[in-house]
Amino acid sequence: MTERNRTDKLEAPSNAIGKILSFIRERRYQPSERLPSERDFAEKFDTSRGAVREALAALETMRVIERRPNSGIYLRKIEESSIDALVLYAESGVPFEAKEIADVMEVRRMLEGQAVRLACTRRTADNIREINAILEETNKRLSKKQSIEREDEAFHLAIFSATKNDILLRVARSFYELSRHRRKVYFADHSRGRQSYEDHCAILEAIEERRVGQAEQQMNAHLSRTGEAWQALLAYIPQVACRLT
Repeated sequence: MTERNRTDKLEAPSNAIGKILSFIRERRYQPSERLPSERDFAEKFDTSRGAVREALAALETMRVIERRPNSGIYLRKIEESSIDALVLYAESGVPFEAKEIADVMEVRRMLEGQAVRLACTRRTADNIREINAILEETNKRLSKKQSIEREDEAFHLAIFSATKNDILLRVARSFYELSRHRRKVYFADHSRGRQSYEDHCAILEAIEERRVGQAEQQMNAHLSRTGEAWQALLAYIPQVACRLT
């Protein structure tokens, strides 16, 4: 075996995880259905069994799969999977169903609603300066007809940061990982970016003035507009409905 071939075989477990998740989705495996063996996966992906073994161990820890003694490897229900597993699905570019997108959006609304309330009472001057800087960068990019998916994420996470609740912020980061690539599709339309910017400005104003009710109302309106735009987009482009990322 040449040096190049040996290097190709020594694939990182993280790469093997992505390939396994994609394989599961592409073949439309159902919960409780038996998956290929460790050896079969290694042969299919032309990679080392060690990398596949580590990948399967990680997926088992995240409750994506289960190993049954003297039986094999089986797929678990997606609702049994951990948040880390969902993030891995997203990072691997694995297609998700429209309902799963809707479920993520629903949880996001709950998280954002709580975050904006807490931010109104706990935010500091530094938080306000940080969010203002994000909005300034957003406006600059919009003036150049550039996408603002990174600035959109930064704005919302800055609000979570202003809650001073580290666990809430960590959960929010996970959910934004789930939608990172999906936002690229969303903000490809410049008008959506402009509307989002205007919504963000109104939300910041309410937070800065500590108007809890107004901040919550502005956030709900913003997320409702986003949800409606997504419904229209998914109806117009059916294939997008199958991508969470």
